[in-house]
Amino acid sequence: MQSYTGQDILKFGARILSNFADGDVATISYPNDLHGMKIGKYGNAIAAHNEQGNMAELTIRVLKGSYVVAWKNHLPSFAPQNAEFTKVITVDNSITNEVTSLDFLIPTRNVDTKDNVEGDTEQSVSVYSFRAGVSNRALA
Repeated sequence: MQSYTGQDILKFGARILSNFADGDVATISYPNDLHGMKIGKYGNAIAAHNEQGNMAELTIRVLKGSYVVAWKNHLPSFAPQNAEFTKVITVDNSITNEVTSLDFLIPTRNVDTKDNVEGDTEQSVSVYSFRAGVSNRALA
């Protein structure tokens, strides 16, 4: 089996982003478990669904000054956003798209900034952090 990827697409709201920095430019992670499990007396297994496991975190690294988000959660015009990350995968000459949709996306941190006089390229990068209340994954 052979697999290739590298032409991924990140859509934020109505915009397709292309102004990415270096390294990991977009990361979706799930900080919570989908299920809780414990072992009781005599080895009885107890499991329960954890809704917090559906919450996703999105981190985007773009060039400073790039449009990503023009709203903040303390403005009267605030409205949660959505995003869609399409991982384009070629496996044995057949293309498969792994699409992760994120809804009810809100910012979780302000964007850090710094000044450096020794050529540190990180000063030209903005890192945006978001949390999504709803996430879905599909293969197409």
